[in-house]
Order: sequence, then C-alpha cells, then structure tokens
Amino acid sequence: MFTPETSKHFTKHIDPKSGLVSYILSTRVAPIQQGFYFINSSVDDSGRYLWFYCAFPPAEGHCAGVVDFSSDELHLFPETHGTGFMVDPITGELYWGNSTGIYRRTPHPQDKPVMIARMPAECARYLSQSMGGTHLTFSPDRRELFVDIQSANGSYLGTVNVLTGSFTQWYHTEKGIPYNHAQFSPTDPDLVMVAHEGSHSFETGTHVSPACTPEGIYPRLQLIRRDGSREMRKPLNNYATHEWWAPNGKSIYYCSQQHIAQDRLGDHEPESVCYIPIADGNGTWHAHCTKDENYFIVDGSLPSMGHHWWRGCVSVVRFYNRGTQKLCELISYNPIVEGWTPEHPSIYHIDPHPRFVWDDQWVVFTTTVQGRVDVALAPVKQLIAATK
Repeated sequence: MFTPETSKHFTKHIDPKSGLVSYILSTRVAPIQQGFYFINSSVDDSGRYLWFYCAFPPAEGHCAGVVDFSSDELHLFPETHGTGFMVDPITGELYWGNSTGIYRRTPHPQDKPVMIARMPAECARYLSQSMGGTHLTFSPDRRELFVDIQSANGSYLGTVNVLTGSFTQWYHTEKGIPYNHAQFSPTDPDLVMVAHEGSHSFETGTHVSPACTPEGIYPRLQLIRRDGSREMRKPLNNYATHEWWAPNGKSIYYCSQQHIAQDRLGDHEPESVCYIPIADGNGTWHAHCTKDENYFIVDGSLPSMGHHWWRGCVSVVRFYNRGTQKLCELISYNPIVEGWTPEHPSIYHIDPHPRFVWDDQWVVFTTTVQGRVDVALAPVKQLIAATK
C-alpha cells in the first residue's frame, strides 16, 4: 500500500513560515483538483482511496477523481458531474446527486455507475436542482441518506432508502427560504441539523442573508426531527456558519466570527472553544475536530484586494490544540490564482475546507501554494508536536 509520502503522484511541500509539511497531489487529471467540502470525508477507512473534486474551466461544477493507493493509480470519472459527493468509508464507493437522482459508483474504472434513487416527482415539478443537495450523509445505521433538495417551491428535506430508493419527506420550507447543509446526527437516526441560509430567489439567483427572528435570534442553526418538529439554537455572539456534529452526537460545533463555538444542546448555552483572530478582524471560516474533540483544523480568509473575503481570496490553514491552547499554521499563505478578483471570483468553491481523515492521522484540504488549485494531505502528528 502506498501513502501520500511514498506515492509517485504527490509532491512534498514545506510551509516557508512554519516549516510544516504537506503532500500535494501533483499528477493532473483535471485543471482544478480540490478536497471535498469539509463535512464529508473523501477517503475510505482502509486508507486505499482518496476521492477529490475535479473541475474543467470554463465549465461549471465538479466531477470526481480518485487515487488508488493500492496500485498507485489515478482515475477520472466525468460521469459523476453533480453535487453532494460522499464516500462510503467501508466500501470506498462514491455517492453523488444531480437533477435526475442519486447515484453510486465504485472506484474501479471498469464498473458503471448505478442510480439508487430518482428525483421525487413533487420536487421535479418545481425545477429542483441536484438531489445531492449540499452534501449527502448516512444515517447512523447506513440504511438511509439525508438530502436537502432546493427548488422553486422551497427546500424539501428528507431521507432516501439506500436499498429501495424511496424518499420520505421530513420537512418542507416556504418558497424562498433555503434550508440546506443538512447532515444526519452521527448517533440519532431521527435527528438532522440543517442551516437556514437566508432568503433566495430561485428564478433570479439573488440571495439575502437571513434576518434575525422577532426575538432577535440569528436563525442559522436548525435541528429537525423525523416527525417534522424543529428546534432553533441561538448561536454564540448571535452568529453562526459552517456547522458540524461532534463525532459522539452530543454537541454541535460551528464558526462564529473569530471563534470556534460548541453547543452541547439541551439547556446549555453555547461556549467558545477558542478565539482565532487571523488578520484585520478576519476570523474562522471552516473548522473540523478529531474524534476526541481535542484538536481542530481551521481555515480563514486574509484581506485581499480591498475586501475581507471573496471566493478565491488569500487564505490560511491553522491547527488548534485544545489542551495546550496553542495554534500553528499548516499553510500560512494560500495565494490568489487563476486571475480571480472580487469582481470576478472563483465559481469552484476553492476554500481550503480542511478535515481530519484516516482515524485523525491526516488532514485533507485544498491549497493554492503551487500557483493552481490542488488537493493536499498533511500528517497530524507534526501539528500536535508543533503545539505542545
């Protein structure tokens, strides 16, 4: 079995400021190669497969490629164009969705993709986008997938039976109110977390950030149960973004301006895990934690071309040790590439989106340190050593 350190497809990169090491996938099957959105792992548990996003400008959207560390081969699967990419950690198979349904394929080029569910007829009536939604997630027993389907008639939220393809609706929002970023609780098969991202015109594409409720609560954090009941959680500093479940299902984490926040649910008030100012008021962007919740990997934007943030701006990737309360920079400077500007930003969602994988021994993320958009991996043990 090969590893990122021994595979011929990876190039070693040493950050010039921190001296920390990452391994960049330098063999190209697409002009743009990225790590997955941070909610879903892009690897299988055995360490054999690494899936990654592929993009072909000026075409919009992504398909997927895979590194097979057993044979040290790369494969591109253009038929996987869609959204919601998720890897089965046991089989290494890829799940994704498009406007017709949800599909699955193996990492092996000789195999064909299989449709596992069709877009529900009710959703198809309203020009629904991808059945993959923002990202697919398994139920704890792996029998269902949770989907958020965005349509001209609001958001349809529910489960897909993996074996039968049947769709069961849990919740439906009013027209113009998007609930997305849905993710199953890792321990409770009757509970999901979704994000209220504001009002949206499906016809024009215009978007307005969500207004606070009459009670003054920023409404991003929503918990929905299988019976259709819903609970809104008031966030730290009354702001939240890019949330994820604690691995034990007992808390939710999210970014709140310059903080990583934790909500232990129930009657608990949210609390700050750490304070991470990055530069000129910029703070946390996305984050993820290890299974024991002791270590966090975080990205953030740096002010670029007169703006605090835009898609394709300069970014950093940091590691936080909760025990020592120390930070280190895995990537101190991801530069602007491809000629992107605030007026003409990237359409490929190239934020680093760092995430722990392979039993928390590695971090996978997107980087631009080589002057293009690449997917990279970095060993965690060096990050722990740097923050002792």
